[in-house]
Amino acid sequence: MMQNDNNKESNLTGQTPPLPVLATSIATQMQSDISSIHIPQPEVYFDDSTLSPNLASKLAGDIIVACTVTFGFSPFLSVIDKAIIQKAAGTHSILQSSLESIVNITRNPGSYIRSPMFLMMWGVYASTYCTVNCLKTITEHQDHFKETNSPNTSNDARTFGVFATTTIVNSGTSMLKDRFYAKHFGNSTAAIKIPKLTYGLWGLRDCMVIGSSFVLPDLCCKVLTDNTKMDPKTALTVSQLTCPIVAQFLVAPVQLLGLDVYNRPLQNLPFREVITERLRFQRNNMISIVGARISRIAPAYGLGGIGNTYFRDKWRDQLLRKEMRRN
Repeated sequence: MMQNDNNKESNLTGQTPPLPVLATSIATQMQSDISSIHIPQPEVYFDDSTLSPNLASKLAGDIIVACTVTFGFSPFLSVIDKAIIQKAAGTHSILQSSLESIVNITRNPGSYIRSPMFLMMWGVYASTYCTVNCLKTITEHQDHFKETNSPNTSNDARTFGVFATTTIVNSGTSMLKDRFYAKHFGNSTAAIKIPKLTYGLWGLRDCMVIGSSFVLPDLCCKVLTDNTKMDPKTALTVSQLTCPIVAQFLVAPVQLLGLDVYNRPLQNLPFREVITERLRFQRNNMISIVGARISRIAPAYGLGGIGNTYFRDKWRDQLLRKEMRRN
């Protein structure tokens, strides 16, 4: 009987391994099963353009992008601006002046690139885009890498600072360009010295253009994202295209009045007749000037703004990838 008990014990021992051996076998099997499971890794997107700590490289990209983008659309703007000046002076129609300029540019592209007509136009928009790009980069960089004890500046104050500085740069360079265009393409019987009222109206025009091109799109983007199903990128694109164009219905009369004051001082007429003449001039030229300004503002701040944002983000994305590979 004792022999039968020993046989049963030996059979049980052969069928069921000891507990430590069983635990080790189970753990090994679980590890093998888990390691065979493929877990997909998410792709990395660099949504935050301020992540790179290299401020100098970001500013260099801002300047390169600004000069490149504005070089592309400045020839078209110079043609339209010359046409507006000559239309206001009564020497050409918008179409006649534009075709004449395009023919001259096609025949002598090298001479055109070196001419003040192009260089002054390119200088206006290159300096404007460089200013707004660099100011936005500096404020974003300070926000991202600021110390905990550093004082906070309100977004409204920063927005106003960008707007004011950009307007000063744009208005100053635009007035130099407008004075050259008015004297070279305007009425030969116009005043030798440009009146202060004309400069004031041109300054008001520039404030409206900069506000509708660089400040208003951000505000409209926020309204669209809060009240519609648009994603922020689409809302910003729509705002950048729409705001500058709509603003031209207010900007065009201001520029037209400034040109009319320069071309026709009307100093010997009574005040009431001067007002009547100015209003008649506005009525006769408003549609063509508004159309011309919309056709120039769409590439200058609409498509130009979209291209500037796109290539600026691309530059920063490549900069960040390069820094990650180094580390």
